[in-house]
Amino acid sequence: MSGQSFHLKLKQTQQLNQGLQQSLRVLQMSGLELEREVDDWLQDNPLLERREPADDGTLEPARLSAAVSSRNQIGGDEAEDVWATIADEEDFNRYLHNQVCEHPLSDEEAARVHILIDFLDEQGYLTDSMEEIIDHTPLEWMLDEDDMHDALEKLQSFDPAGVGAADLRESLLLQLQRLPADPVRRCAGKIVNRFLNELNGSRRNIAKFKKELPDFPAATIEAALELITTLNPYPAYGFAAAEPTAFVQPDVFVREGEHGWEVSGNERAWPSLTLNTELADALKEDGINEIWREKIQEARQKIDSLELRKSTVVRLAEYIAAKQEDFFDFGEIGLTPMLMKDAAAALGLAESTVSRAAGNKYLACPRGLFPLRYFFTQAVNAEEGQEGNSQTAVKAVLAQLIEKEDKTRPHSDEALAALLKLQGIDIARRTVAKYREALGLPGAHRRKI
Repeated sequence: MSGQSFHLKLKQTQQLNQGLQQSLRVLQMSGLELEREVDDWLQDNPLLERREPADDGTLEPARLSAAVSSRNQIGGDEAEDVWATIADEEDFNRYLHNQVCEHPLSDEEAARVHILIDFLDEQGYLTDSMEEIIDHTPLEWMLDEDDMHDALEKLQSFDPAGVGAADLRESLLLQLQRLPADPVRRCAGKIVNRFLNELNGSRRNIAKFKKELPDFPAATIEAALELITTLNPYPAYGFAAAEPTAFVQPDVFVREGEHGWEVSGNERAWPSLTLNTELADALKEDGINEIWREKIQEARQKIDSLELRKSTVVRLAEYIAAKQEDFFDFGEIGLTPMLMKDAAAALGLAESTVSRAAGNKYLACPRGLFPLRYFFTQAVNAEEGQEGNSQTAVKAVLAQLIEKEDKTRPHSDEALAALLKLQGIDIARRTVAKYREALGLPGAHRRKI
């Protein structure tokens, strides 16, 4: 008879009262979700009434049309027509989220896959490391790096093939793995692994491929090259964009004032409620019963939760405006590395609270409309005691170098790495290639005129 063993495991938990639970739930809602929630409150509790915001003069559309990437800026009648044509198309992230229930996953595994889907970039790649993803999620989720890698393997089995890859090479290899195992597929895999940067001139390099791949006949190499051309370089191509960001109501405005960049809340984006004092006073005069007493307390809790959401988001935006002052002056090239744990320490909040406050909230400034999460970015090549550069800023510098290069002699990734080093950004050639591909910029061979 086998023996039984018992193990005790201590775990510290924090029980939140109902009011605080409601405040945290309200804090993480998007503006649209909050509007729906408030409508439900008003129908359920007659002691609540809506208070219409005063017209405080929001930013004019012209001031929101500064030169930013198309991902962050959409506006005008032409943009409205564009979005109308794709309104019924299924966006990439929703397509993936809908697939989660089609796979044999536990609740915990499904939750991790959902998290990873939300971190995919607009091309369908997962360019953030697991450490970065865990850093940017609430602490109470207690994400484990090994579990997240397992979730990534499951996500990479979803359609379309190649989703969740870190870069172009991995995406192509994932697509090849779905095909029948034969010599052509094996040859294509070797070419992608070893000669991806030379594929732009594949027909001119076929003699080299024959020399480097002696195990494969010329016909197989030819067929492998043809096979590679049928693969999709970006898994998200063919889907509607997930978020027409420019039509999102900003939660806060950042304007240049007498004392630098100043933050103000967008009152029209925040439902504002007040207590129906006339009804409350009438109830008190008639001798209030327990049910109405609870309704009054519930109404006050909901009003407080809205005020707490507003003040927390504004405080976080003020921290961003102070920390990222160079961004508002010079654009994304001025972005400074910034982590949620640092914002939490500076504001005296829990990191999970900062994460909730940043999620689905938007900031409007003369440079465009940006999610608050956009301003949180990891440091690149940071030495001990130094701040380093943000990934977004490095990508901006890289894009500038490529834009200004001699198109008859474009820079190789190695040359770009050397140029970046001259500007104090010391990153490896493979990192340059990763960032260049994330920007949707081709290699030197394809950029040559």
